[in-house]
Amino acid sequence: MCRPFDEKLIYKNPKAALSEKSRGRLTELDPCNYRTEYQRDIHRIIYSQAFRRLRHKTQVFFLPNNDHICTRMEHVLHVASASRTVARHLGLNEDLAEAIGLGHDLGHAPFGHHGESILNQLAKEHGLPTKFQHEIHGLRVVDRLAELDREPGVGLNLTFEVRDGIISHNGEDFKAGRNEITPQEGEKDLAAIQERTSAGMPVTLEGCIVRMVDRITYAGRDVEDAIVAGLLDEATIPADIVGELGKNNGQIIGTLLADLIEYSKAKDNAIGMSTAKNDALAALILHNYNKIYLCDKVNKFKKQATLALKELFSKLLEDLEKTKRLSAGIDELPDALVYTVLRRFIKKIDYDASTPNAQIVLDFMSGMTDNYVVECLDEIFVPKCIT
Repeated sequence: MCRPFDEKLIYKNPKAALSEKSRGRLTELDPCNYRTEYQRDIHRIIYSQAFRRLRHKTQVFFLPNNDHICTRMEHVLHVASASRTVARHLGLNEDLAEAIGLGHDLGHAPFGHHGESILNQLAKEHGLPTKFQHEIHGLRVVDRLAELDREPGVGLNLTFEVRDGIISHNGEDFKAGRNEITPQEGEKDLAAIQERTSAGMPVTLEGCIVRMVDRITYAGRDVEDAIVAGLLDEATIPADIVGELGKNNGQIIGTLLADLIEYSKAKDNAIGMSTAKNDALAALILHNYNKIYLCDKVNKFKKQATLALKELFSKLLEDLEKTKRLSAGIDELPDALVYTVLRRFIKKIDYDASTPNAQIVLDFMSGMTDNYVVECLDEIFVPKCIT
C-alpha cells in the first residue's frame, strides 16, 4: 500500500491549510492513501446530484435557450479553476480552494437570485427560523440534503474548511474600499449561523481566495453573455473601466487575477487586490447592475418566475399537509410525477416530526432546476388529454 499523500511537499506557504490540521468532518471517514482530504471533497461535490443540477440553474438569464450563455454550473467551474490558479501561485492548498469553488453555490434556488428572494419571502411568511440565503442554505445542502449516487444516507460529509468556505463566501458583498480580506480566527460554529451577515470571513486563506475570485469571475463573463443575448453593446462600457481591466472577459479575468496574486504575495495573512483594480471591478459590477441585471429584458419574466414559485410552493404544501406528509390519502393527489419524487425525497431525508412542512417544501423546491419548476407546473396545473 502506498504512503498517504503528503501535502507539505507541495504547499510551501506556512499558512496553507493542510488536511492533517483540518477541523474534521461531521462523521469520520477512513483515510484514503491516494487523495488528500480536500481532494476527496472535490470528488464528493462533483459526483453529487446537487452539483449536476447546477447545469440547469440560472446564473443571470432565466431558462437560457442558448448553449453559449452561462448557467450556474459554468460559473462554479470558473471560480474553482481561477481559485486553484491563485492558490498555486501563493503556495496555498489548491485542492481546498477548488473544493470551495465547486461547492460555493450549491445552495442556489431555481431562477437565481430572484428565486432566492422569493423562497426567502416564503420562509418568512411561514415562520421558518432561518432566512433562505444561498450561502446559508448551501451549508444545509452539503450537510443535510445532497445525495451521492446510491450511497446510504444524505449529506456530503465535507471537511469543516470546505463547509466554512461555502457558508462564508458571501459573494454579494460589495462594500466600498474592501480590497483585501483576512481569515477569521478562533472558534466558529457553522450550524449556529442564521444569515449571511453573521457568517464572517472564511477561516482559511483558501476560503478568502474563493470569496474574492467569485466577484472576479462573473463580472466579465456577464458582459460577454449580455452581448451574446443582444442586451449590451460593448461600446457602452465606460472607457476608464476598459482601460483599467481590458475589453473582454479573458482580459478582465487575466488582469484581475494577476493583480490578486501579486498583491496577496506581498501580504502575510490577507488576500486582496490593489485599490485601482478593486475600484475598477466595483465600477464594472455597478455598470452590470444598471445595464444588465436591472434591464427590462432580464427582468420582464420576474413576475412569471415569482408566480411559478409561489403557486408551486402553495400547492405542494397544501397537498403535503392534506395527506399527512404523503403517508395517507395518496389517492387524493394529482397524477403527477413530482409527487413520486417528493415522496422519495422525504423518505430519503428522513425528517423528524418537528420539522415544519413548509421547511420540507422549501428544501425540495430549492433543489429544483429552472426547467423542473416549469415541468412541475405543467404536470400539476395543465389539463392533459385522454389517450
